Amino acid sequence: MGLTVVDFLTSIGVPKVDIIGFSLGGMVAQYIVVSHPHIVNKLILAGTQSSYTEGVVFGDPEIMKIAGGAVPSEEDMMKLFFYPSSTSRALGRAWFERTQERQVEGEQWRGFLDQAGAAKQQAAIGKFATDTELFEKLKQINTAVLVTNGKADIMTPTSNSYILLQQLRNAQLHLYPDAGHGHLYQVPEIYAKQIELFLGA
Repeated sequence: MGLTVVDFLTSIGVPKVDIIGFSLGGMVAQYIVVSHPHIVNKLILAGTQSSYTEGVVFGDPEIMKIAGGAVPSEEDMMKLFFYPSSTSRALGRAWFERTQERQVEGEQWRGFLDQAGAAKQQAAIGKFATDTELFEKLKQINTAVLVTNGKADIMTPTSNSYILLQQLRNAQLHLYPDAGHGHLYQVPEIYAKQIELFLGA
């Protein structure tokens, strides 16, 4: 996946970019910055984790089963992405409604991954998680990194965000209160301002 991104940027003549990677995308982004650091200006890792290293924690198997199952329901997404409070879930439901706002003539809304797609995604996450060499390479990167997460991420446990912060040479961490894995969807305007501050620094 990372090489596809690099090849695409090369083909359209873009030499350097800021990258935001959410969840699995954050894992892909880590491979990109390790293998092609010259194309990454700044890196944002949202709701993600490092590959295997001392202290890293993986999501509960039951949670991963829901994430990798059939097309997730709205209730599944609330459980996976948002903190179990009325305020977080209300913002989560507002996000779920926004995912269905796009209306283009002749375009069918496709929803989330089907079970086959989710299985491929889980396989990619498993391969990343067991890579014992990537994290050591990541520690050598000088790229400025912003790590973000909710205070209680049950998919990529929040403690892993702290591990990333401690080991990266040039990183900062921002944790969102009353939030989980989907923190960036929960407060999109605030999150956008955080990104602007980081990229403008």
